[in-house]
Amino acid sequence: MDVDSLYPNVMTWMDGARGNHPLAEIIEPVRNDGNSPSVGTAILDAFERVIAGLEAAKPERLPTERADFRKARTWDDLLIVRAELVAGAKLAQASVLFDFGARGRSPQPDLVLRETELGIEVKARRLDGLRDLHDELEEALDDAGAEVVVHIACQERPLYLKGAERRDLITEVLDRVSSGSYGTIAVELDQPWAATPKLPLAVRIFPGNSFFPGQRVFIEGGEALAGHLANIESEVIAVLTADEQKASQAASMPTLLLVDIARAGVGWIRPERVWAQMLAARLPESTPFIGAAVMMPRLDSPIVEIAMAVRPNSGESEKAVLHALADQLGLTQWGGGWFG
Repeated sequence: MDVDSLYPNVMTWMDGARGNHPLAEIIEPVRNDGNSPSVGTAILDAFERVIAGLEAAKPERLPTERADFRKARTWDDLLIVRAELVAGAKLAQASVLFDFGARGRSPQPDLVLRETELGIEVKARRLDGLRDLHDELEEALDDAGAEVVVHIACQERPLYLKGAERRDLITEVLDRVSSGSYGTIAVELDQPWAATPKLPLAVRIFPGNSFFPGQRVFIEGGEALAGHLANIESEVIAVLTADEQKASQAASMPTLLLVDIARAGVGWIRPERVWAQMLAARLPESTPFIGAAVMMPRLDSPIVEIAMAVRPNSGESEKAVLHALADQLGLTQWGGGWFG
């Protein structure tokens, strides 16, 4: 596939990037894949459309974002940058004039609207203790060449799983595999900060090879969402009140906090209109932000919807600013907030 002509903006931004840049993992297979559409082509197309929109909008300090894009070492690095790019692209699509904020000793919010006294601070949250355990256990069993199938079973997905807890579980699994002592390891996760303070989790080990080559570890259950989603809500609220760096950036001008929760557990499963209602109900009056929003960008789409709400004790002028932004973005009012 002619990647250079199909995705010119992506390839320009990749010029000078590290050889192990995460997006290179996608570009080379697509280049060698012929003309068949694939997940890789959808991801590149989404990046191309986001970057093209930003290049057309010409916000100030776009070269700084381009440099951050090129320096990405891991997917986490890249997706943090992508959150800001996607947020900027949403403004550009709605013809909202903006610039990327100045950095340095007195940093501005990540996005600064030109025609309104409003900044948007973007925060990307990756929280998935269950997925971390899955991936690390899969890697450990692969390194050991273990001929087993392992199921991680729980009713509710833990949002956090401490590194020491993960290492202890993996060590016990490897010991059992080595000795041939299969069966179930049952633990109770102690999470006093969470909606479910004591969370049962089981790791079941079965001898034999998986039906799926190269895959040994499977997640079973996790359908109980009430506590899990409440924990994600608490994480969003924590950024509003406990993240000192974000709060200091909000002090430079009236600022909306926009949190990317696409990789925060399964927060993406809740509709944006419900997130809007939750934000309107839970926004603390003590936060320095005039409002908060969440978004759930997908790698294979350049378009993102957001849910937004204004802090209840914000001044009338601040509320008017967010009302105006909601109108410009074409958001629908719902449950005290907006979504769309």
